[in-house]
Amino acid sequence: MSTTKNNSIQEQINADLLESFTLFIDSEYTGYDPLKPVSKIIFSAQGEITSPPDLEFMGYGGGSEGESFSECGGIDLTSFFPLDEQSEYFASNEDEYIEECLQNASAAVLKGLQSVVGSIEFQKLPKDGPVVFVLNLIDQKSKVICRIHPDGDIELPPKKES
Repeated sequence: MSTTKNNSIQEQINADLLESFTLFIDSEYTGYDPLKPVSKIIFSAQGEITSPPDLEFMGYGGGSEGESFSECGGIDLTSFFPLDEQSEYFASNEDEYIEECLQNASAAVLKGLQSVVGSIEFQKLPKDGPVVFVLNLIDQKSKVICRIHPDGDIELPPKKES
């Protein structure tokens, strides 16, 4: 991908994150009043179980008081998961291929989180200590992106031993 296209995709991810955080703290949108603190946010997509695959990763949040929001906000990560010629399935069903796509998408979301962690939108989110962020393809793969502490420090997950 070209640098211009990469920048455009990253700017969209950043905007999607800010919009998602705005929705996560809107009790009229989430249906939770008062808002419950969150300790984990999972951005989840239906993946290949729908045709064509649904690659808008919707937000699900929870904490010590239970679910904070579900199917809320979302990040469009379609560009990280190329589809076949009919746009019905992933371009490859190989686990390594899907893992690489998820890894690239996770890296972009991490970069987005690093850009917006100091935003008013993120600061207003009621937190139950550090917040863990996860990307999930339902029935396929899941990846922990990072943990963000209330002071804005970002902690990466430990590297897997090969």
